[in-house]
Amino acid sequence: MKIYNWRPFLERWSADWEDSAGTGARWLGSAAVAEERIEELEERLGVALPLTYRSFLAVTDGWRAAGTDIGVLGAAEGLRWHGKAGADSDGEAGAGLEPGAGARLELAVTSDAEVLLDPREVNADEEWAAYLYRGRSDEKPERYESFLELMQALFREFHRNHAHSPDFVNATTRELDADVEEARAGTLRGDDIDGRLERLVEADRCGRGRAHGLRVQIEAMLGGGPLYVEELAPLAGLEEMDTEEVAERTFRYEPSGAFGKAVATAREHARWGDTDAAWDTIADAVADWEPRGGEHIAPVGLLADPFLGPVITPERGRYILETPRGEGREEGLVESKEPDEPALDGLAWLADDGQERGSYRFLLVEDVSPEDLAVRIAREPGRPVTLSAPADEREAGGAARVGWCGGDSGWSFAFVSDGVGPEGAESPESFRAGLSDTALELGEIASLGTASVMVWVERGSGPQETPGTFHFSYAEDGERLYGFTVHGGDIDEWGTLPDILDPEDLFPGSEDLALDPDDEYEALDAIAEEYEVSLPQFALTQGRLHTVETRPWISGS
Repeated sequence: MKIYNWRPFLERWSADWEDSAGTGARWLGSAAVAEERIEELEERLGVALPLTYRSFLAVTDGWRAAGTDIGVLGAAEGLRWHGKAGADSDGEAGAGLEPGAGARLELAVTSDAEVLLDPREVNADEEWAAYLYRGRSDEKPERYESFLELMQALFREFHRNHAHSPDFVNATTRELDADVEEARAGTLRGDDIDGRLERLVEADRCGRGRAHGLRVQIEAMLGGGPLYVEELAPLAGLEEMDTEEVAERTFRYEPSGAFGKAVATAREHARWGDTDAAWDTIADAVADWEPRGGEHIAPVGLLADPFLGPVITPERGRYILETPRGEGREEGLVESKEPDEPALDGLAWLADDGQERGSYRFLLVEDVSPEDLAVRIAREPGRPVTLSAPADEREAGGAARVGWCGGDSGWSFAFVSDGVGPEGAESPESFRAGLSDTALELGEIASLGTASVMVWVERGSGPQETPGTFHFSYAEDGERLYGFTVHGGDIDEWGTLPDILDPEDLFPGSEDLALDPDDEYEALDAIAEEYEVSLPQFALTQGRLHTVETRPWISGS
């Protein structure tokens, strides 16, 4: 609510109060303070008053903050310095005319509350910060940028305090309710989302209950996913979201109609790592979304779905809001979204991202589905494997996340981020240098009837004298054919390596104890080029995937 001068705002407050209380008092203030008296007051206090308070006095000598517990505040009489060295002063002769260090201007208030204006905290408009102490020992003061902002907050408080009364109807409530309805309809049309949200926020701050439900939907979509249980309460009823299912990551968002079919398809893409295809599927179908009722304006259930929630970034949430849907399709302009050309991420991004990630390992297997890969590498071979609830990097702990590598390669992956899991998780398996001929790698087990690529990276640290490791191994039909290990400055290789994977060329700085990030980048890039493989960056860094507890990645060394 913008206020360009005091009188219209204060007249609105008075009229709203009269409409609700019927006291016959059409003005909650007093007569204006003459300019000469204001100047005398400033001379007495030794300071020029901040503009919003000074212009307030020019309209009324104090204000009855009706509808709140503050009473009358801001009258010229009783204005004094608070916290002045030696004593509080009203500026009378003999009491000291200059504010002491740390002193704040105390406004007169006819209640236990205190209102202080602090000349040490001045904003770009040269307004002093205003502090409201309500006289309750267990509460911290409320801070406002200016006296004007404080008065606006008290007006909203008046409206909130009376919003639940059916008889509380006045010019402001009618105006706010009209804003809420226009914001609801405009959001479905997809136009001026930020402007709609601004109006809903103002109506919500004034206690208009309908505004809150609409506001949280827009804010949730603009915030992106995933949506966690603690954020669910104001939204759960809109999509019948079960808090226990959301907490256990078993909730499935299942809207009706064409949009529901698209969501089911998108979930299958996302659960195996193809988040780009998942988003394209959803984006193409947003216009077909239908609300479940008059107060439903966005598919917030997407945010709670464990696979699809991470796919909805803030930018994508905005795209959904800006797409006409529901009743808004008839008035809004639906622009078709051209699907992005699928671009594989490669492997080298792990080196760029790795300074935060730390150690990691992955296994790529050709022409094997993620479900089949999970069976091959499961901790208890020969037993049926039940894939876990979807997990992000932290939730997965030491378990391997599985999915498709992307594109038409036909490769699937298992990926472990070491040392990223939740507190109390098992210590990650450490790489053991000096593999013997009898050592068995997980890649060999997974390669039966096909081919596999296994990479294990531990960065190490020079200052901590911890050796770094880059281990690469290629296997076919259960047998290691070639590979190399760079560990603590030493290089060990076996089999006939492709020229592009010559470790002497890839790791020219191998004499260093720790792994060089540039060498790691080049090695990963060469592996991606040789086998035309990739790992989905978004799915692994922001998404959720199924996990499986694996056998040891290297055993019998």
